[in-house]
Amino acid sequence: MTAMGFVEEELAQMWAELLHTTTADVTLDADWRALGGRAPAVQLLADRIDDELGVHVEPEALAVAATLEGMAKLVRDAMAARTAAVRVAPVATGPAATRAEDRPKRPVLSFAQQRLWFMQQIDPDTTLYNVPTVLRMRGALDRDRLRRALRALVARHEVLRTTYEAPSGIPHQVVAEPYAAAGAFDLPYLPYTDLSGAADPSAEAARLAAEEGRWVFDLAAAPPVRARLLGVAADDHLLVVTFHHIAIDGWSVEIFFRELGLLYGDEGAGTVPALHYADFAAWQREWLQGDVLEALTTHWRAVLGEDPQALAVPTDRPRPRGRSFRGAVVTRELGPELTARIRRFGRSERVTLNMTLLAGFQALLAGWSGAEDITVGTPVSGRTRPELQELVGCLINMVPVRVRVDGNPDFRGLLARTRTALIDASAHQDLPFDKLVEALVSRRSRDFLPVFRVMFSFLKEQSEPVFPGLDHCALDLTGPQDTAKYDLSLYAQESGAGVALTLEYDTDLFGPDTPAELLAAYEQALDDATTFPGTPVLELDAVRFRASGSDGSERNTHRDR
Repeated sequence: MTAMGFVEEELAQMWAELLHTTTADVTLDADWRALGGRAPAVQLLADRIDDELGVHVEPEALAVAATLEGMAKLVRDAMAARTAAVRVAPVATGPAATRAEDRPKRPVLSFAQQRLWFMQQIDPDTTLYNVPTVLRMRGALDRDRLRRALRALVARHEVLRTTYEAPSGIPHQVVAEPYAAAGAFDLPYLPYTDLSGAADPSAEAARLAAEEGRWVFDLAAAPPVRARLLGVAADDHLLVVTFHHIAIDGWSVEIFFRELGLLYGDEGAGTVPALHYADFAAWQREWLQGDVLEALTTHWRAVLGEDPQALAVPTDRPRPRGRSFRGAVVTRELGPELTARIRRFGRSERVTLNMTLLAGFQALLAGWSGAEDITVGTPVSGRTRPELQELVGCLINMVPVRVRVDGNPDFRGLLARTRTALIDASAHQDLPFDKLVEALVSRRSRDFLPVFRVMFSFLKEQSEPVFPGLDHCALDLTGPQDTAKYDLSLYAQESGAGVALTLEYDTDLFGPDTPAELLAAYEQALDDATTFPGTPVLELDAVRFRASGSDGSERNTHRDR
């Protein structure tokens, strides 16, 4: 089943509130009428779509669509009509119209792939773009069946058996034939290590899994994915799969493990997809030019201005020449009581949990930096067309969300600004971030990240893959713990009744104390803002964050030159 995107998540929350149910009940194939939706509620839904998503959909059309997925298509079509100047080509001439037999002999890379390939050439030993995953599998695992499922999955998705060559300096894709992808999983064999006799099997498994996550990919020699199976006990295994970002994104990881479970349960399940990533890359190159490219760049120029300046927060140390990308993380948990209050407040303001958490972060950054103009980067799925929903590959894009806090608005006011900015960014997400930088930033430096240096990512609670016959399969997407792409990256992950916070930071700029204090201040800021939403945000005590030394005094901080 298609995964939920931004529009689906927004609609699911509206359904839950109007129909007095939970978002867990609002699946893509959920039926409005079956959940108790009646004609008056359809009008209310249409009004909320108009208010919160900025597009008009007739109530009668919503009633006919009936399902969440059908309504989401109506909203996306309305969004496309609203931004007709940057609307993508019709489906008939979109990515799905490209076929493998029509491809050039040397398939092009997408814009995202080109950037990732280029970064890997600059530093061939980097693991910055590794996507390590661990699946814990409890029960009577059939290792041979799992190997065959992995083999079939690589055969199904071309991007998992693709290498990248550049004999003339311009990279192109080389798609291996199914079952010829040497190195993908050491096919047809899945390496297995029995750790049950180790002094501490769990600790040894964790060590080996971390070691796998630091594997250095040679994108020209082997496919950008590898796997290893670790046996902790007879009924306890870790499947460690490490991807290179050139072939995958978070959305694709969920598709990968969902399909792996299906293939494990039924070796004949599924068919080869009609659309492969190379088809998308070719279409993107053809579409994103001329009037379409100009309209998108014009929009972002109006939002950000020429040569937009990235937010500079105080650092513990002077910024060095060049970036090492060394990083670390600190974590914290928003408990059930605070999370429930944040959700209730968001519902009263007709915003999502994502928007509320982002607004709280922006308020904290404003108080800490003293800036009135806050631009934070946030990831978007890049799957703005129906045929891209089940595509495995790197489609994720980063978009800047710019919010001004001039006039010192209260939290309700700031939240309204955040909602508008996030919806607008999502509606114009088709411009790859590198193209945005190319169009708007005249001078670039390896010392400074362009447009934004602070990132915020909201992650919905992960659905666990289903493997028939196994009692429990838990997916861990923690990623490497010793790298940092940005100065600061805040990940907010729905986790049961609470929200798990992970703050990744550049260790060249910060010691461990400041990020830990920042997370504590963030939690307090959310508490204060949702308790006293009428208070001007810059007057909230927690928002006036200042890193302090061990003796309670304010530490020396550094500003960019």
